[in-house]
Amino acid sequence: MLLKVEIKTTFQAASFGCQRCGSCCHHRRPEEFGDLVPRERMTEFWEKSNLIYLTEKDIDRINRKTRMDPGEFADTLYEENKGSIRVEDSGTKVILDLPVMKTKEDGTCVFYDEGKCKIYSLRPMACRLFPFVVAEDSTPQGNILLRIGYNPTCPGMGKGKDVEIKKLEKLVVDQFSQRMEFVGPRIQKLRIEGKILPGARIYRTIPGRKKSP
Repeated sequence: MLLKVEIKTTFQAASFGCQRCGSCCHHRRPEEFGDLVPRERMTEFWEKSNLIYLTEKDIDRINRKTRMDPGEFADTLYEENKGSIRVEDSGTKVILDLPVMKTKEDGTCVFYDEGKCKIYSLRPMACRLFPFVVAEDSTPQGNILLRIGYNPTCPGMGKGKDVEIKKLEKLVVDQFSQRMEFVGPRIQKLRIEGKILPGARIYRTIPGRKKSP
């Protein structure tokens, strides 16, 4: 069965003007979560973190323009720099190890230097979206729901130009589509092969942590 994707914007109007404060370039990994976050706690995780998830196109573009190896800026729990899908517990557990931007010891992005982004023109789609954030949920019918909100702590909210909702929604759809280009075919293949069982639980990793022995 083909799932539909629905979008819900949680606000009717908003304005934003970047204040160059750098708060979005300081990454948070909530300590109350372990290496794996179950799907039912993802909304809570997104509310408490601001990790920059990278699509495969983000990684390829940065790699091509900077000549940096993906392992230098893409953070994953496991060893695959562009992320992986793992199936454990006899097909009942699916782990999505989606890459995020690496963080320096002081909590800032690896490309943040002296208050500036060194790859601003190449910045990932998630950076272009900020301070608007997307929580993935599901509808009562089982379809995918992309719920668009914003980070209320960002000092740029309420300043600058009015946000064009349609353009924002298109950016969200583009980001989700790029992610599904990576995830979708792999999961479908594993299901066809019988490696993922119906009702399998889905987890996301928290890159940046060391996997427990």
